[in-house]
Amino acid sequence: MVYYLPLGKGKGKLLGQLFLGEKILLQYKRIILEVTMSLKIDDFLDHLNRRGTLSPVSENTKKDYRSTLEQFQRFLDGQQPTPELAQEWIQQLLDRGRKPATVASHGFALRRYFSDYLKQKDVIILLPSAESPGIPDYLEYDEIQKLLDNCQTPTETALVTILCDTGLRISELLVATNDDVDWEGGWIFAHREKTKKEGWIPISRQSLDALERYLSWRHTKDKRLFPFEYYDVWLWLKKLGKRAGMGDRLHSHLFRHTAAALRRIAGQEITDIADLLGHKKLDTTRRYQNIKSVALKERLKPIFPE
Repeated sequence: MVYYLPLGKGKGKLLGQLFLGEKILLQYKRIILEVTMSLKIDDFLDHLNRRGTLSPVSENTKKDYRSTLEQFQRFLDGQQPTPELAQEWIQQLLDRGRKPATVASHGFALRRYFSDYLKQKDVIILLPSAESPGIPDYLEYDEIQKLLDNCQTPTETALVTILCDTGLRISELLVATNDDVDWEGGWIFAHREKTKKEGWIPISRQSLDALERYLSWRHTKDKRLFPFEYYDVWLWLKKLGKRAGMGDRLHSHLFRHTAAALRRIAGQEITDIADLLGHKKLDTTRRYQNIKSVALKERLKPIFPE
């Protein structure tokens, strides 16, 4: 299909003509991309309140849906919308520290877009639950080992080991470079996008060994430790979870919860765990306080003989 775009009074010029400068050419290519890859937001909103519908929406809801789809369209950056990419965007919002209730509202809008407007069946977009004082899901030691046993590349092994060990968000790990690792001291620098609580956090020898094996195996001179897109990592983890028999349970925040929960079980203080995760408010970390500390029970002697 050929597109003509107006460049003057009643005149049309074919995109791509040689006399157009490079910047103008790129600008018009972007316009065509938006035309071809548009989510057709207005059509979707009109569809919601079509004649005869049993579930019309209010103007405020339409406004919220528009905001969600505009943000999702910017995230797509020209890619075809799919439930998988929607799930990636949802997870990325959580990684950036957005409130679960806000992220869930975006997810509900996307579910309706795919199922009601695009008529896609069996659309699955996993949504976060609202924050609660309950203990979040985390991996036990044997489950971590099960994941490691099912890793097929040094990349997967390094990712699982480091994420469980450090509690770094995927987005934080993807910006780390060789300069951010203190190999002798056992430290890695955490770049915190949301809380700005950047600094060095400990990394175990097992993680450093896995990282070293991965770096010697990969074929790139990129300074970043993991020169991948967020979607690549998310897709690897999703496939790894299925190989390990965990279904769709595996997500990026599960590793972060694991790093915190296992340290709490080992008897580490909430304040230390907050520093590790880069939490701005201690209340965010207190959700792990309800985890029973096995180490504490071992340290404290009973007052009554057993």
